[in-house]
Amino acid sequence: MSSMVIRFPDGTKEFRYPEKPVQVDDTVWHDGARFRVVSVSSDDGRDVVVVEPVPDGLVDELRSEEGAIRLVDI
Repeated sequence: MSSMVIRFPDGTKEFRYPEKPVQVDDTVWHDGARFRVVSVSSDDGRDVVVVEPVPDGLVDELRSEEGAIRLVDI
């Protein structure tokens, strides 16, 4: 699989598929913000991922990129 579609609260974007498969409850990092994966489904052989913002507290802000999957635009 070469790409996936991610549905953000403000719109849909397409990204290169990361090395590690995206799963429900994963954290993804995009445009300086963290998002939690709510669902992953398949549409015509391509993953469709729905995410929601992760609220930031001070501790979260300090570790915001730690362990998150980085998204790369196509």
